[in-house]
Amino acid sequence: MSMDAIDKSADISSRAKQMVATRRESGLESAIRDSLTIGWRNLIRLTRTPSAIVSVLLFPIIFLSCFLFAFGRFMSAQGIDYIQYLVPIITLQAIFFTAMGAAVTLTKDVQSGMLQRCRSMPISRVAILGGLMIAYLIRAAIATAILLVFAHIYGFRFETGILSVIAYFAIALLFAATAIAGYSALALKVRQLDLVQSLLIVPYAPFLLLSNGFTPAENFPSWLQPFVQHQPVSYTAAALRAFSSRGEDLLVPAGGSLLWLTGLLVLLSLIAVRLYRGLS
Repeated sequence: MSMDAIDKSADISSRAKQMVATRRESGLESAIRDSLTIGWRNLIRLTRTPSAIVSVLLFPIIFLSCFLFAFGRFMSAQGIDYIQYLVPIITLQAIFFTAMGAAVTLTKDVQSGMLQRCRSMPISRVAILGGLMIAYLIRAAIATAILLVFAHIYGFRFETGILSVIAYFAIALLFAATAIAGYSALALKVRQLDLVQSLLIVPYAPFLLLSNGFTPAENFPSWLQPFVQHQPVSYTAAALRAFSSRGEDLLVPAGGSLLWLTGLLVLLSLIAVRLYRGLS
């Protein structure tokens, strides 16, 4: 090997070590910068995906209209203002759809080799999951805002002031972060797009349908009511309802929701990060 080749190899090695050292010295700054970059990339992908745009704009409105027209009179007979009761669970349903989209995006990145390539590059280890979280939290916020604007036409109102609107969005986005973390862990564990798509319904159906979001827990069989009352979707739907409507109990549902969502977010995020590090 010539001296020029040796010098060139040594120079490349020196630069690589310097890049790694720089990344380690500015870990938080690198994590934020790289996550924002990946997040912007994912947002661009979303704008170029018609199905994602449709799910953000139309699906929440369609489900809200169908449930309201089908069960509005029945719930009114029970003394329930159904539009005020229904909007929180449709918000969570839209967030579930958002998190499912995150799982599909992440699985496609695994299969395309994009994640493996990022792992070999001098970027933050949390950038892929952080960027995914940023992009789909923005999508969740937009979907929630569109839903609330449309629900206003049906008579939905925030009856408790501007601070309640902020709290409503905060709880909704915390729920979104938790759902995205959970579905990301699913995608990183399974890694096969067809199988991931078939499993998306597994956490969605029982937690959403067996909750107090569409109907009070008292309307379920007595043996099922404990699960309905104490699972995270029920606490979160009740918390959102309390933030938007007067006369609703706030302390118990808000406290239960925060405990559930915070614990699940930490646990599911740790699982997702571990699975990401284990990618070969």
